[in-house]
Amino acid sequence: MHKKDFLLHQMIKQYVKCQEPIGSESLKVCLQGKISSATIRNYFKILGQEGVVVQTHISSGRVPTSLALRNYWREQLDPKTLMPHIDSASLQALCQRFGITCAIKSCAPQKLLKVQGVEVQGVRAQEVLAKEAGAQTQKDVEAQAPESTQKVLVLVFERDCVAIPFVPSMARFCQELIGVQIRDIQKIAKDVCAKSLSQALKAFDSAGKTQFFGVEFLGELLSQKPQVALDVLNGDMFNTLDYAVFFPESSEHIIIAHDALYQQEAVKMLCVGRLCQDYEGFYEALGEALGRAG
Repeated sequence: MHKKDFLLHQMIKQYVKCQEPIGSESLKVCLQGKISSATIRNYFKILGQEGVVVQTHISSGRVPTSLALRNYWREQLDPKTLMPHIDSASLQALCQRFGITCAIKSCAPQKLLKVQGVEVQGVRAQEVLAKEAGAQTQKDVEAQAPESTQKVLVLVFERDCVAIPFVPSMARFCQELIGVQIRDIQKIAKDVCAKSLSQALKAFDSAGKTQFFGVEFLGELLSQKPQVALDVLNGDMFNTLDYAVFFPESSEHIIIAHDALYQQEAVKMLCVGRLCQDYEGFYEALGEALGRAG
């Protein structure tokens, strides 16, 4: 790593910890005097010209810009490697300590087992699905249905079922998805613009319980980007992001999406907060809390 990039990296690391401008002398101390304060000031000047640090006052230190913070978190955070083991008490305490909002939602995998057309009348499709779970055959259901019927397409998963309006082409499409995890089907449906399937799975997934920690820190995002904050609160963001570091446009916030273990159950987790919060420290503290609990 080039010395300039190294100093920027170290400056941001210190800034998110203390939330104060970083001067050349304080950074020199952090680096145990390995780089002189004069050299640091020279590189600070170059970094300022590049638009990644600013000096808030002539006598103060430097702070990283939003651009620098976004680049830093892209490099430092890999959602695919994040799998914290969490519990309610530790997560709530750490959200308060670091000023971060977290949301967790159950994501137990389910495969699509079968797809079939069912004619229904006077009952909701989900009630028919309950009969299906009781091993009643499609012929049995059809035999009981009145003459005026409506056909629906039933997707039976390992633990749950959903129904959508029957369309022959959609029935063929869904048949090809047998054996695929519901989470992957959601992505496929969205990618191919299968609207009825996508909406049904979205509503089905949104029914899962979502728990929030440190929700009071969501206020600034709610005022800046209300739709983004609402997507977090109503659970839509879980369907939008998958192993991602996301920066809402025109805001000073970050959303990190990854897996976690909550009370030994696999869950999806969102961490939401300002760019300047210490996410490295947050995840390290989560690991330390697990070690103490063990």
